[in-house]
Amino acid sequence: MKRNTFLILVAILLLPVLAFGCQTEEPATPDTPALNGDEATVTLELGYDDFTAQANITKDIEINHPGSLTVTLYSNPTTGFQWVEAAEVSQSEVIEQVSHEFVAPESSGDGLVGAPGKDVRVFDSKQAGSAIIKFSYGRPWEGGEKDAWTVTLNITVK
Repeated sequence: MKRNTFLILVAILLLPVLAFGCQTEEPATPDTPALNGDEATVTLELGYDDFTAQANITKDIEINHPGSLTVTLYSNPTTGFQWVEAAEVSQSEVIEQVSHEFVAPESSGDGLVGAPGKDVRVFDSKQAGSAIIKFSYGRPWEGGEKDAWTVTLNITVK
């Protein structure tokens, strides 16, 4: 009798744990541009794994006018490598770089010397058309001939 009571008690206590563990997560929403009226902000982020898989990356990107493109690239300037200061834009009347900053890794006092950060650039569309934006990651004192990574973005502004 005591054993049956014990089993019932265990079953009652374990039932919520089992039910909670069987719940499924809601599916993640796909990455879509954040819309603000007629404007759209398109975001592209490329991390270390992207570059180790493919050193020369090419992407096709469509943005609206007016609209903007935010490009975030893995960067670790402590290695001597850095992204070029100004991206090469083939048609500056279609799209232009409006900001560029290096975002250091968050530090909680753990001594993250040498940790990678992110190179963040924002481009604004100026008119409908097509343009190519190129970035290169290398050691500037080597004359740019030995770029470790490159990114080419084929931009269409609608």
